[in-house]
Amino acid sequence: MQHIATLIHRHLSGDNAQELTEAITQFWRAPGSSGYHAATNLVAEQLRKIGLPEVNSTTYPLDGKTQFLHQTMPLAWEPYNAVVRTTGPTQETLVTFDDAPSCLMPWSCPTPPGGMTAELVDLGTGESDADFAGKDLDGKFVFIHHTEHRALWTHAATKAMELGAKGVLTDYLLYQTAPFRTRENLPCAVQLLRLPNKTGKFDAWGCAVDHPTGQHLRELFQLGPVTIHADIQCKIFEGEGQNLLATIPGAELPDESVFFIAHTSAATKPAANCAAGPALMVEMARTLHTLIEAGEIPRPRRSIKFLFVAEGLGSEAFIDRNRGELDQIKTAFCLDSVGHHQEKCNSALLFYRHPDSTPSFINDYFAGVMERAPKDASWVFAKDDALAPVIFEQAPYTPWSDNHYWAAFGVPSPLIMSWPDRCFHTQLLTAEMTDPRVFRAAGISLALAAYEIANAGQQDALAFADEVATRSLYRLDAVGNQAVRAAMDDTGEGQPAVEKAIRQLDYFAQRDGDAIASIQTLLPTELAQPVQESIAAQQTLLQEKVESVKRRIHQRLA
Repeated sequence: MQHIATLIHRHLSGDNAQELTEAITQFWRAPGSSGYHAATNLVAEQLRKIGLPEVNSTTYPLDGKTQFLHQTMPLAWEPYNAVVRTTGPTQETLVTFDDAPSCLMPWSCPTPPGGMTAELVDLGTGESDADFAGKDLDGKFVFIHHTEHRALWTHAATKAMELGAKGVLTDYLLYQTAPFRTRENLPCAVQLLRLPNKTGKFDAWGCAVDHPTGQHLRELFQLGPVTIHADIQCKIFEGEGQNLLATIPGAELPDESVFFIAHTSAATKPAANCAAGPALMVEMARTLHTLIEAGEIPRPRRSIKFLFVAEGLGSEAFIDRNRGELDQIKTAFCLDSVGHHQEKCNSALLFYRHPDSTPSFINDYFAGVMERAPKDASWVFAKDDALAPVIFEQAPYTPWSDNHYWAAFGVPSPLIMSWPDRCFHTQLLTAEMTDPRVFRAAGISLALAAYEIANAGQQDALAFADEVATRSLYRLDAVGNQAVRAAMDDTGEGQPAVEKAIRQLDYFAQRDGDAIASIQTLLPTELAQPVQESIAAQQTLLQEKVESVKRRIHQRLA
């Protein structure tokens, strides 16, 4: 397969992915909005230009009533403009949609024509009942202070609207990650926040401001009552979402597939992080389709599919409508923020593993792909490109984007994304904050893995199992070594560390044994039976390693 890896490395363009990312960021892409549909249609146009034989679109309601997977679909939402300014004790503009598109919160309701003026009530952080005590919010606007506690923003905004508030201002910054991303070192960032009003229950609007503006409002409150004029132009309405599915058909088992999933939606503009996933999927589709059509690589046995959704919503609709076909999906790679410029964004490219609750070969297999995929640099005096100028690391399962919807139904669904993200969901996250090198690092590994899984037969499946077993054996030894070192320490943590290691050894062996067994999902029944003996032998090897490591721990501590 290494010649296929070399061909993918040669053909996949990070520049192409970055260019399409920039094109997508021109649209304001709230689910159901005209910009969201325009971005999705742009992607469809690009896929058809590539020549993919199957590019199909389906729709689903965004009406505040329809349910998929027992979840109510929100209303569609379209932004037009927003201007918020003080009328007392000073007269000055606080924030505008033109300057910071991320200021206007999705599911805001419009003000009356010409805007609305009301007193601004200081709620502090809104963390406790004391912040609301004795304050009349009916028909007024509120200011909620920044706090490091993420969940409190939604709590405070909801309670304020329940008490009759017609508008919400805040200088909140999500997901602080010191020292890269804090309210103080990112003062000009205006954070995208979603107003908790998805079904239009409240007649209210929400806007975010930057940190200096928030500080200025705190100072104005010291001078007496603060009044605000807000002119919010938007629409909350019954609309529709759109799922776009493009397919590279398999040669022998076309009903079986490897999926890629990314969202063309974004609740703000420019949102290059959300645009990067679909852009890279188009480039991977182009690369694989071109190589197959040129005869440079064989058509894979299974299909490779590219699903473009509104984040979360599209996955819910697709899964709900296609539950009977989920067992045909061998892996669903979810993409989000796959092109971040690592120096500008203080980020690393991460492979978030599929959860242990449904053990799968995909975690250790893809870790191996990350290591052996061709790189873009060489070490001194070497001829082969073996060094990556991009940080690409593994991380534990994190339910961040569409991945957790698919994982809940047992579909192996790792997530590829960048974090930390200095500019996450602010007006600062433009296409200039992406990097062709990062697109290539992600795209080469992902395209190679998708092709190998899509084309896997019995011997390939056994090789995947060997990858899991080899990495598991190393992991078990590492647990033992760590326990011995901790026990030899004088901190008093030795015995707890040993007890934890014993539990980990048993847990890892069971999990990894089940992951090895999961390769049978790649094989028809008549071929799965002959490999069971090999699987059983590898599982026995893991159990023997556990007992060996336990003995070593006790011998070293005797």
